[in-house]
Amino acid sequence: MSTMPTLIRREFWEHRALWIVPLAIAGLIVVAAMFPHADMQLDSADVATPQKHLAVFAMMHSALMIPQFLLLAILLPYYLLDCLYAERKDRSILFWKALPVSDAHTVLSKLLVALVIVPLGVYVLTLFTDVAASGVLALRMRNSELLRMFTSWDTAIWVRTQALILATLVMIVLWYAPLAGYLLVISAWAKRNAFLWAVLPPLVAIVIERIAFGTSYVARFLGYRLRLSGFGKSIVPAGTGTDAASMLDAFRPLHALTNIDLWLGLLATAALVWLTIRIRRHQDES
Repeated sequence: MSTMPTLIRREFWEHRALWIVPLAIAGLIVVAAMFPHADMQLDSADVATPQKHLAVFAMMHSALMIPQFLLLAILLPYYLLDCLYAERKDRSILFWKALPVSDAHTVLSKLLVALVIVPLGVYVLTLFTDVAASGVLALRMRNSELLRMFTSWDTAIWVRTQALILATLVMIVLWYAPLAGYLLVISAWAKRNAFLWAVLPPLVAIVIERIAFGTSYVARFLGYRLRLSGFGKSIVPAGTGTDAASMLDAFRPLHALTNIDLWLGLLATAALVWLTIRIRRHQDES
């Protein structure tokens, strides 16, 4: 029962950037809130209706979370590509294989850290960061209509906004799960230059397809998965207005569960994780 928690703690011991960097970014956001732009103004038409008030309030509080989630888009791929490669490079895999811990437990612990624990941990951290930054702005508020809108607290809207952000985060993690599985395979297999092995095969496939057949199916597929195209169409129906209020009302993250491509991606993830376990089982060192 204690194997998986121990393996998870191991990941945070060996990859301290997983918790140090988010904490540092959160601190920078709070510090930045101490120096608001006093000349920021807001047109009264922007909040003329309750719907627009809701949209402006939600967008301003969501903006504080953007740096943290952009950080995840950089931090997690690096971790996934390094987590199995590094243990072979420094030969620590020999120590871990000497313990009564299966390869499946080891690989699944790394996937759990990347797709569940770190995203949810960063999400919880953004909640505290948002509240702290809002409090700082309230203390530093000057003659700014925009800052008054930001610090005019509405618990119901804030809770709804955070619930939408959490649901969106979960759906995005599920959408990108195949990429996590692919990076784990490369991390377990590559003897050196793991980053190049992760990037070159898709690029070579795109070039070969273009030269040999004059088509671009691989590029379109990768763009579809990496740009969240299918995910975005699932959660915001076509025909939705372009203003913030109408988009917020139409925003339905859980509708992504009806997208068959998401479920096919999860099946591909399971296959890639199985392949990663098989590779690690027969590969002891770099």
